[in-house]
Amino acid sequence: MIFALWGACKRKEQEQLKERNSVPKKQRLVFTDLQRRTLIAIFKENKRPSKEMQVTIAQQLGLELNTVSNFFMNARRRCVDHWHHDLQHGHSPGQPGTSAPTFSKA
Repeated sequence: MIFALWGACKRKEQEQLKERNSVPKKQRLVFTDLQRRTLIAIFKENKRPSKEMQVTIAQQLGLELNTVSNFFMNARRRCVDHWHHDLQHGHSPGQPGTSAPTFSKA
């Protein structure tokens, strides 16, 4: 009896794995240079733009609202993470080059 249940669970697990593998993964968006520079410049001026402003940014840059919202959320998180990293390594947030968030091209 136990082996029958184990076999059924194993089959169900394999079916779920097949279903998961048959759905193609959504490709990761890479910002163009203009999009990235624009988003960073806006972030430096305003860390929390309103939804209306995010809609305008999305339209102007040809991005989805979701993408723009995620950029600002992630940028704020990177900024806080960077600040915590500096404090842990003995840098004060006021030192030049230590409090600005870093953005990679990837």
